[in-house]
Amino acid sequence: MFVLGFHFPASMGNQIPDELVAEKIADVDISDVNEIKLLMGTKERDKEWLSYTNKDTFLFRAMVHYFKEENPENLQKYMIYMNRYQMSAISKRVDAADDETMKLCHHLDNMEQFRIEVA
Repeated sequence: MFVLGFHFPASMGNQIPDELVAEKIADVDISDVNEIKLLMGTKERDKEWLSYTNKDTFLFRAMVHYFKEENPENLQKYMIYMNRYQMSAISKRVDAADDETMKLCHHLDNMEQFRIEVA
């Protein structure tokens, strides 16, 4: 089973505990990142920039990991829906007390295309 690009034994089935995923994400170096920028929408008139700066959340670390692992050139890139869905689902349970994160999770759950960059 793969969750956010991390491999977990098949014997665990589809129910990977959030704590195990959070352990993998805990080692992600976020020291050089202060902001995650997401461009939502595909049509020029519908584009909206979202900024996310809460470094104390699972979602921030997961997004930085996704960006750095999948994008060594550090260019803006599209986020794959499955990865967004997994990040959002776990974050809703782990970061539930953070309003900014829950608002971003709401955006990540739709089928709109997103481009991500870190700054």
